[in-house]
Amino acid sequence: MSLEAVLDSDLGSIVAPAGCGKTHLITEALSIRAKKPILVLTHTTAGVSALKKRLRRLSVPSSHYVVTTIDGWALRIANSFPASCPINVSPDNPRLFYPELRRSVLSPLNSGGLHEIIKASYSRLLVDEYQDCDNNQHNIIVSLSQVLPTVVFGDPMQCIFSFAGPMPDWQQEVQHRFPLLDTLGTPWRWNNAGAPDLGEWILEAREILLRRGRLDLTNCPNHVLWHQLTGNAQTDLINQQNAQQRIINQNQTDSFLIIGSAMNERSRHRYAQSSRMTQVVEQVQLAQVITAAGEFDRLSGINLVESILTTASTMATNVEMTRTLTRVQSILAGRNRQPPTTFEHALSNVAIRNERSDILTALQEVESKNGTRLYRRSAFTALKDSVSLSVSSPDKTMSESAMIIREQIRQKGDTRIPKRAIGSTLLLKGLEADHCLILDANDRGMDNKHLYVALSRGAKTVTVFSRNNQIS
Repeated sequence: MSLEAVLDSDLGSIVAPAGCGKTHLITEALSIRAKKPILVLTHTTAGVSALKKRLRRLSVPSSHYVVTTIDGWALRIANSFPASCPINVSPDNPRLFYPELRRSVLSPLNSGGLHEIIKASYSRLLVDEYQDCDNNQHNIIVSLSQVLPTVVFGDPMQCIFSFAGPMPDWQQEVQHRFPLLDTLGTPWRWNNAGAPDLGEWILEAREILLRRGRLDLTNCPNHVLWHQLTGNAQTDLINQQNAQQRIINQNQTDSFLIIGSAMNERSRHRYAQSSRMTQVVEQVQLAQVITAAGEFDRLSGINLVESILTTASTMATNVEMTRTLTRVQSILAGRNRQPPTTFEHALSNVAIRNERSDILTALQEVESKNGTRLYRRSAFTALKDSVSLSVSSPDKTMSESAMIIREQIRQKGDTRIPKRAIGSTLLLKGLEADHCLILDANDRGMDNKHLYVALSRGAKTVTVFSRNNQIS
């Protein structure tokens, strides 16, 4: 029924629980030729990149679709009709720019001035991840739906970005405008992984959590592995890492996601730092990279060296910040008895010359330093790329270069998501792995929706640490 519902309905919504074939359904709809392309709107550039990649892999002709973000489409309209869509805020301030962009585009949409252009451009509209729409984005889609047949896809149980501003109520507003056409109910992610029992358990868990009931973690013993938290941080860390290692030893080629606290980024970093095979999934803002690049612009001499070491020590093990800084000071004063290592030599050059090329060399030497392991490789690479860009483009500051690198990562999506990674539900939503481990299901940020998102990441096993075996 679902494909016909997508292509034959004037207005409607499809509820799409995690792993139940939503993306396959969208690509199937786009593979069918229409007189004009179908407009597909979603929320993130990474989501756009992933969908386009899948469409290319399936050889769906690009003439069948236009895929972009809601904000990207709105920006295109605003740039095409600047007199009708005045915006008085710079894109450099995204917290203010995007809300104003959405409000500005709504005016010509609601007036009907763009209706003929829209009807001439697209055959229909599909909107993905609709649960992530704020009120302004919802209003844009409602306005477009007056012109184009529109079907929206979403899952109210995956609405975990509500901190961004007021959002439409799913039943009272979304389904009032877009009546329910279908609810996807086949757990393809788990069926395809050979774990259909886990898939059915996840769907049942979703219903229990939707009703705010209590979920029993012991009634799917082959796939849901429960461990009790002791309340002792060091003991719990050892138990968590042992559980991770057991699964990896038994499934050495499988992927693994660890869901840590959404409220405490540093706790995720500490876990990765002490876990030999785990990388950190970074926030798209790359705030520390931007801050570090700004410090590199501003500082000089030994203060610049200290900033490099401080930053590197939050991204790699065995930087030996205090010892290395003391050694560089000794080398600069000519008091050293042992010759400098290549790392110390590079840092000494930074202190003497304050050249960006020396900063880049010092960062490269961090990777080569004996006993060092990068556990925030994505952030470190972005920092290194920022300095490198400023070397090749000396008219740009390192801070400006960092913002360019950040935007490039945003636009193409971070394709460097590691095989074994730690993040929060906010960072890992939309990703899947063979196995997932939830470090603390009782964490204060883990409400019923975050918990469902966390549980549905693992296709073969889900390991949960919590105070007791019933959670809600």
